[in-house]
Amino acid sequence: MPHFESGPYAPLLAFLVGGLLLLLGRRLFWLFVGVAGFLVMSSLVLRYFHLEPYLLRLLLALAGGCIGILLAIFAQKLAVALAGFVVGGHTLAGLLGFDLAHLRPGQGLILLLGAIVAALLALWLFDLALIFFSSLAGAGLILDAAGLHGQTRLLLLVVLVVVGFIAQSRLTEPRRVRA
Repeated sequence: MPHFESGPYAPLLAFLVGGLLLLLGRRLFWLFVGVAGFLVMSSLVLRYFHLEPYLLRLLLALAGGCIGILLAIFAQKLAVALAGFVVGGHTLAGLLGFDLAHLRPGQGLILLLGAIVAALLALWLFDLALIFFSSLAGAGLILDAAGLHGQTRLLLLVVLVVVGFIAQSRLTEPRRVRA
């Protein structure tokens, strides 16, 4: 999972947004897609443009987030597919230990295929995929904010994703009317 670019409030912001995504990602669908857009733009700006000052990089990343939010509002299926692609690809890169800035030839193909599978799953299993990917994104942001790595991170990632999945599933269950 990509992380917020370093800044004075980045860990706190990553923790708060991660918590919202973890527990309310399905209900805050637009936030999930907006965060994915922000993270993609932030990664692109850091990798290709090396812009100074920090505020300019942040504004470009925020523009990416706004584009994601607009997609979420006006083109929901496309937004879910793109968010699944981004979160699936970045998560796969993290799990396999790939450095996105220095991919070897075969690694790029593996990430592309994994991201495509994640996008297709997101479309096929729309609600479940949205709950899963928003839980995954939220857990990743929380763990980035905590600075955890290695096996501890992997274990906590699984635990947080399960907690987020259960919490969001309960929020989206149809209410039973008592007779």
